[in-house]
Amino acid sequence: MISSLRTRLQDFYWAYSPSRYKAACRGVKDFANVFVKQALQEKNKTGPDSDRYAFIQDLYDEMQDPVLVRDQLVNVLLAGRDTTACLLSWTFFLLVRHTSALDRLRNEIRSVMGDDQELTRNHVQKMSYLKCVLNETLRLYPSVPINVRIAQKTTWLPRGGGPDGDAPLLVRRGVGVGFLAYYLHRRKDLYGDDADEFRPERWEGPELANIGWGYIPFHGGPRLCLGKDFALMEASCAIVRIIQTFPDIRLPPGYPVVPTGQEKQALTVFLSSADGCKVLLD
Repeated sequence: MISSLRTRLQDFYWAYSPSRYKAACRGVKDFANVFVKQALQEKNKTGPDSDRYAFIQDLYDEMQDPVLVRDQLVNVLLAGRDTTACLLSWTFFLLVRHTSALDRLRNEIRSVMGDDQELTRNHVQKMSYLKCVLNETLRLYPSVPINVRIAQKTTWLPRGGGPDGDAPLLVRRGVGVGFLAYYLHRRKDLYGDDADEFRPERWEGPELANIGWGYIPFHGGPRLCLGKDFALMEASCAIVRIIQTFPDIRLPPGYPVVPTGQEKQALTVFLSSADGCKVLLD
């Protein structure tokens, strides 16, 4: 909640820093500092020619500043944990409300896995409908629905200016340009009249083969999320194992169902369900 309010304040985020927020930040920094210190001590022991790879040590070689290294570690920790957790929650949130999709996914998993006990990348790559389910979940509920980029130099955007938004738009150096993947992914001119609905099958046809910048759950270009492939594989494996383990996954009896997109959502740095993801596993 605090992060959400600070985000909305934009350039004046510093005006809202309650004591519990500051204490939490100190706790996170102190936690990360321990690992930075250990890595640098290990680096001094082994020397620069060691064959052992350490991410923290490589960061320090590049930045030469333990504070910057610590901040990057915290960034990686948050990006690699909360985003995938939100993706998994939203996936099952949708599947238990769309049982035909859950049944089809279960059948695909059974067909691909057969009697195999070990789940491999090759298995996951054969699960085309699972990929459609993840694509559709990330379309409706991108883990990072809002983002901002700061212009490094003065430039022009081809559109966005003028009364109708079709004129070029000047962006001066240092100005932040915000974009909303959440809104973009629900545009009916891109995804059809049912853009607000959960329909994984839309990803099976050729219509979205060239969607390009109309689909940016991991953003794109040179700043494309480094953890994209890992996150999708991690989420895929978790979904497969959960569905294999529990033959019956369903909503609790009497639990209210509202149209997709009208449920309570919580926006901090990430997008999550305000009421959690309540399911019965049998």
